Amino acid sequence: IMYLKWSKSEKIIARQVFNKAYANEIKEIEQEIIKKTKNFKDKNDVWKIHDFLTKRREAVDSKYDYRYSVLIMVFARLIKEGYISLTDLEGLAEEKLIRIKTFLEFE
Repeated sequence: IMYLKWSKSEKIIARQVFNKAYANEIKEIEQEIIKKTKNFKDKNDVWKIHDFLTKRREAVDSKYDYRYSVLIMVFARLIKEGYISLTDLEGLAEEKLIRIKTFLEFE
């Protein structure tokens, strides 16, 4: 992939959208934990939540990569998973939006 130059305004948009997606995913995890803890049946359910959180933490840590060289792919994935929408990225250069749309078609 050819390196894309990010303007100052694009960097601001990108950071805001990235943070929004992260917050949305963390909120989703929080809601799942609340649901799971309401359904505790025995003391081993604590370890099931631990396992759930460990898996989600690994997934989140591997997904949220803010290097500009991979941000287009990160945004495409976050759109596909429903944490942001393409309209959240309005203000990015058309070239970047086209690349994101292309990744969405192939994933």
